[in-house]
Amino acid sequence: MTDFRTIFEQAYPGKDTIYEEIILPIFKTAKDLRKTAPIALAESDKQTILQASIIAQVSGTFFITFADVTVQSSVHLKRSRVSIQNCIRAIMEDNTSALIFFHFADNLNEWRVSFVHRAETLKTSTSAKRYTYLCGTEHPCRTIAERFQQLAKKADDSDITVTDMLDAFSVEALSKEFFTELFKWYKWALSVVTFPSGDTTRDSNGNFNVKQSKANNELNMIRLITRLMFVWFIKQKDLIPSWIFDVNELQKVLTDFIPDSRESGNYYNAIIQNLFFATLNKKIEDRAFADDTKIAYNTQFGVKIFYRDNSKATFFKEPREKIIERFKPVPFLNGGLFECLDELKDDATKTKNIECFTDGFSREPEWMAFIPNQLFWQNDNDHEGLLHLFHRYNFTVEENTQNDVQIALDPELLGKVFENLLGTYNPETRDTARKASGSFYTPREIVDFMIDESLKHYLLHTVTGITPEQIDTLFNDEIEHYDYANQNSIVQAIKKVKILDPACGSGAFPMSALHKIVHIIKKCNGSHESQQSVYQLKLTLIEQCLYGIDIQPIAVQICKLRFFISLICEQEKNNSAEDNYGISHLPNLETKFVAADTLIGLRQKDAQYLDIVNTSLSQLKNELAYIRTQHFKASTAKEKYECREQDRKKRQEIIDMLATQFLSINPILVQTLERDIKIIEVKIKDLPVIMVDAQMEQSLFDSAPTTLFQKDKNEEERENLKKLLKDKRKQLADAKTKKSLDKSTDHELRERAVWNPYNQNAVSSFFDADWMFNVKDGFDIVIGNPPYISTKGISTDTKKKYESEFGFSDDTYNLFTYKGLELTKENGSLNYIIPKTFWTTQTKRNMRNLILDKNIQYVFDTANPFETVLVDTCIIQISNTQFEKSNTIKFLDGSENLHKPIIFEPVLQEVYRNTQNMVIFKPTEKNLKIWQLYGARVKELYDRWWNKIETSKKISENAVELKKYRESLKPGDIALLGCLTEGGQGLATGNNGKYIAIRKNSKWAANVLNSRPKKLIAAMEAEPQLAKELGNINNIKEYLASLSETEIAEQFDSIKEKYGRDIFGQGYIYKLIDDAEIADVETLTDDEKENGIDTKKPFYVPYDKGDKDGNRWYLETPFAIAWSKENVQFLKTDIKARYQGYTFFFKEGFCWNNVLNPKARLLKVKMKSASVNDVGSMSLSTLLENIPNYYLVCVLNSDFIFDYYREFINCTVNIQINDIRQIPIIIPTKESLKIISKTFQKAIDLKKSVVSGISFEENNALEEIEKQINTFINTLYAI
Repeated sequence: MTDFRTIFEQAYPGKDTIYEEIILPIFKTAKDLRKTAPIALAESDKQTILQASIIAQVSGTFFITFADVTVQSSVHLKRSRVSIQNCIRAIMEDNTSALIFFHFADNLNEWRVSFVHRAETLKTSTSAKRYTYLCGTEHPCRTIAERFQQLAKKADDSDITVTDMLDAFSVEALSKEFFTELFKWYKWALSVVTFPSGDTTRDSNGNFNVKQSKANNELNMIRLITRLMFVWFIKQKDLIPSWIFDVNELQKVLTDFIPDSRESGNYYNAIIQNLFFATLNKKIEDRAFADDTKIAYNTQFGVKIFYRDNSKATFFKEPREKIIERFKPVPFLNGGLFECLDELKDDATKTKNIECFTDGFSREPEWMAFIPNQLFWQNDNDHEGLLHLFHRYNFTVEENTQNDVQIALDPELLGKVFENLLGTYNPETRDTARKASGSFYTPREIVDFMIDESLKHYLLHTVTGITPEQIDTLFNDEIEHYDYANQNSIVQAIKKVKILDPACGSGAFPMSALHKIVHIIKKCNGSHESQQSVYQLKLTLIEQCLYGIDIQPIAVQICKLRFFISLICEQEKNNSAEDNYGISHLPNLETKFVAADTLIGLRQKDAQYLDIVNTSLSQLKNELAYIRTQHFKASTAKEKYECREQDRKKRQEIIDMLATQFLSINPILVQTLERDIKIIEVKIKDLPVIMVDAQMEQSLFDSAPTTLFQKDKNEEERENLKKLLKDKRKQLADAKTKKSLDKSTDHELRERAVWNPYNQNAVSSFFDADWMFNVKDGFDIVIGNPPYISTKGISTDTKKKYESEFGFSDDTYNLFTYKGLELTKENGSLNYIIPKTFWTTQTKRNMRNLILDKNIQYVFDTANPFETVLVDTCIIQISNTQFEKSNTIKFLDGSENLHKPIIFEPVLQEVYRNTQNMVIFKPTEKNLKIWQLYGARVKELYDRWWNKIETSKKISENAVELKKYRESLKPGDIALLGCLTEGGQGLATGNNGKYIAIRKNSKWAANVLNSRPKKLIAAMEAEPQLAKELGNINNIKEYLASLSETEIAEQFDSIKEKYGRDIFGQGYIYKLIDDAEIADVETLTDDEKENGIDTKKPFYVPYDKGDKDGNRWYLETPFAIAWSKENVQFLKTDIKARYQGYTFFFKEGFCWNNVLNPKARLLKVKMKSASVNDVGSMSLSTLLENIPNYYLVCVLNSDFIFDYYREFINCTVNIQINDIRQIPIIIPTKESLKIISKTFQKAIDLKKSVVSGISFEENNALEEIEKQINTFINTLYAI
């Protein structure tokens, strides 16, 4: 067997070894082509590639070519991507796969193994995708060796396939493997580390208020991993000396250094913290120890950027000069990532003498963070230290692209890893994240697709005369240069774009935008290929174009970190310490990516004051923007401190001016509002009344379009203008009135002043683009993957904030859509990947109204591209322009194949505006036919009746009108189901075990008999006192068998009464009854139905709890409820119960399963007997004799109605009663009822016979009956 690891970790072995030791063990039928002539290359490509030759080929079902390519140098490989791609095309010709071994003429110690494959992608590009492993003497090759070993083992039994090769070159598998191991380390670390908490004030005993704590371990450890992984990435650029990670060298440096010690943390305190805070964050020439009497520094900005030693006993064996010299090869980076978060605050003398601890970077041992050495260095069967873990993987500073993937850990991994770790830290996702190792991270191909589409929209709307064909050329990766005359216009436009991710997380979207913009500018010859030129270009784009917000400060730090790495990878190290080794200091991104609550903005009046046309205020705001520009470029702690102080003072000046303006009458504001009012009044006066017929589109049953009524064509615009006029007049009245500064306004204004963008621990309670980013008119592109937090996951206080901000509270992605459009400038675009539940659900009607009043550009059904998100998603792009009737929507369906979506013919947006409840549906041929037949007609019914039937209460309130409407219906008419029925949600007992029993003759009884002993044992284990009370029971099963059902019920009831309702598990039902104990519902009096039955008679009644098995047509309920007088009275008054829907108890009707399987293709509706129904078994009953319940069950169980329901009513898995009420029902003829009645009865008889146990091929027979019903319904609905 080949020793793959030895081969891959040595210098390039040559073609012969490659063929004999790597290719043949895996591809045993490979044809030897080593003696064939080298491939002919273009002259322009020869500057990069010295030679390319074929080594071997395998033909058959998986055709693959093996090649050897000699490149001038690794620099040429990186910079000459086009030549490399040309070479790959020459090797592959018309084939789809190749395995290519790249090596360098100037360095045989590094080489690369690339699997190249043409496959379908979201971009539908024919470019080959390259997957590459780094090999050679300086790279750990464990992963490629293990995977090639697996390939060789499989080759002994079967041929290798393209899937096998893609698995062997999978970076996703590598990332998952790494995260799994990192998460294991993370959980270990949480259990052993502590950080100082508190400050250096003293308590009443004179002791410092500082203690070691684990309270913030999760956040602190995420931050530590962030910083250390950044160091590991830049180590690949040779920016970190090797001694820092060398045990032998550390033995020379540190006193009593024991690598696997669990008591000592001197490695972290002496080496890692000094690297973080006093080396990377300090210029080379200024580095010194904090207690060095030879240096002078301002304690307000300098105290945390000098080396620390233990004040009680030195960390170091070597003299301090030597320690400083050891750190000297590390360049100064700046950038804020390595700013120590320990703070100084004022004491009673207003002097910053009080230390507040976060990082624990101190000279005092009791104030230091404690991270034992073993966390970094241990390597045994119990635990693996972090540095050992890092050493086992390849890291690369270059982010992978869509078509060029290194099988190594790239900076994008930071996003994947940390969004998982943040999930474990964030209380909203903690439970889910702790159980899953999958990613919450938006997949790269989704991000890249969305960025491309958003930039296309931007360029089409900003570059005059640019054509769709030119856009296609610009975004086609196979075309090297864009040579059209408007290339300069494109460069100028794209350098001005402003892109915001309002929930940026770890920065996937802003980072992708940066890469794409750089690529476009290069393609248009707008930048040189030199690394310094690209570095400056990136720096400019980050400063002028890219913005991000996230509510978690640590996420913002990770986002900034990725931008730092992106800038560093464009720089080359030199040997000059005076030149900082050729590494430019990193920018300060605190005012580019901020921690804030995106959803909460300035109050309207506060925003109004900031918008005032006031020369003095504008000047102050410009000065603030200039200060932040200077801070972006500041490189020393002193410069940053001065900028931050200026920023603080300038914010205060602005707030003071606003307060002054608030207290006085502002003539400029008054003048502006008076002008606006006159303009609006003229617009209203000049808007003519134009009456037009409002017609309904021709339907199946109309011979000609029906005129509903006449309406004013300009009515909607007139009403909007009147509303605007009313608002402006109110603003004017306020502006003309002198005010006092109330507490609320004073608090709001002061909050603006104290917002500090430079505090890495703080989260702003509001977001304002003008105040924070100096962006006044909105962003050209708002893009992202906003959080999908359900209303149930939002606290009461947060809901109140949202209600105040938006006028309602809902799932956060709905709120982010409102906020996103608010932040998007006119003609800009909002681009989100969000749950597609908004397509149909009633709670998202307001969101549909919002986006359908704009111009939707495309909708892409992505199904579920995430690994742990449990909801299907879609991408949507909305142009922030007023709706135009001619606008068409491009619709892509990737639910079956994300990489090769179905692309439908563009559909008029007007279609969706003229649909019942304004739902969004896939424009398939069938759906469009349904819309043509029923869209306008059902919409008219919905608009007329929905607000009268959406609740049982409203149905009752509108009973007279509804009765009159029902009486007017005739065969062939169509009506909403809610107009034809009554019913609602049923009873919630709050204690099923007490009230509910299971019939002994049902299959559920066996489950109870098996589970009761287990439940009792679990209860005894949970409550030792219960075990004592019951005594020594050797066999619980035999004990229970010795009791009567009445005794068991009494025993379990008493245990629940004493030890809690959920002692046996929530909702557990343990009672069994005989059918003789069930009352005959037909003989019950109205009083017994309403108030309960005397216990001298059988007092159980049938109880419909729903059906987990999903039976259709018929099912005799296995449940019964104890309907005694005492119980009924208690249920009516028990605060834990919900005694609802009681007016519909004991009525026959129909019910349905309230949850669908995501892959379900039918509704599950069945007849309901005269029973009490549970909250989980919503039911309805017909109100018309000529529309019997059985007819409605047949309609609802049809394939057509299921399709209609999923596409036009609710695309989610939850079936609410209001969804069923929206279904359109055709009033049947007497002849139709005769036909369907016979077929329905066959289905019922068959289901009853199956329940009774009669044996025959019932399934096939039922399917045949259902086919007949489907044919009948399709004919009825003309489908």
